[in-house]
Amino acid sequence: MKRLSDEEILTGLRKRDNRVLQYIYKNSLNPVKQLILNNAGSDSDAEDIFQDALIIVFKKLKEEPDFELTSAFNTYIYSISRLLWLKHLRQIRKIEIDPLNRDMEERIEFEEPLPVQDKDLRMAIYQRTLLKIPVDCQKILRLTGQDITSKEIARQLGFRSEGYVRKRRHFCKEYLINKIKEDPDYQAMYED
Repeated sequence: MKRLSDEEILTGLRKRDNRVLQYIYKNSLNPVKQLILNNAGSDSDAEDIFQDALIIVFKKLKEEPDFELTSAFNTYIYSISRLLWLKHLRQIRKIEIDPLNRDMEERIEFEEPLPVQDKDLRMAIYQRTLLKIPVDCQKILRLTGQDITSKEIARQLGFRSEGYVRKRRHFCKEYLINKIKEDPDYQAMYED
């Protein structure tokens, strides 16, 4: 299919032209997919978010018949998708990562060499990095984040003692921090 102008895309969407939809998927999905894959998401997440973004565009065109773009269509759909993904990350952040800072028995200080300003990006980096560390570390850190004592963690995970849990937790925390520092997105934020 030939390259479509933004005006042709909007006209096609208003007419629900299937060829225009195919064109949009072919030309606009990959940047959104890269964004989501680089921020703790999957191919399936990317497709869902992209479809949700298209639904928003359809609603906008229906509500405002004279709607005109102030940026390129690809930029517009990418921006909507990015906002939807950030909203999704905010919702899951409360479940997955936020509790890492709350251990009543031995406080885990989650310090970075330099703070990441974008909280959503930081959360995405933490989440995808957490999935790369050993499974026992993931379990220990998640249970610690739920304010479960070392004694109870040892019992739940079948470890021999509280002391082993404390030692392993310290290793896991250091390992996670080092992996975060190796993350390309984390490093890119501090390049000159």
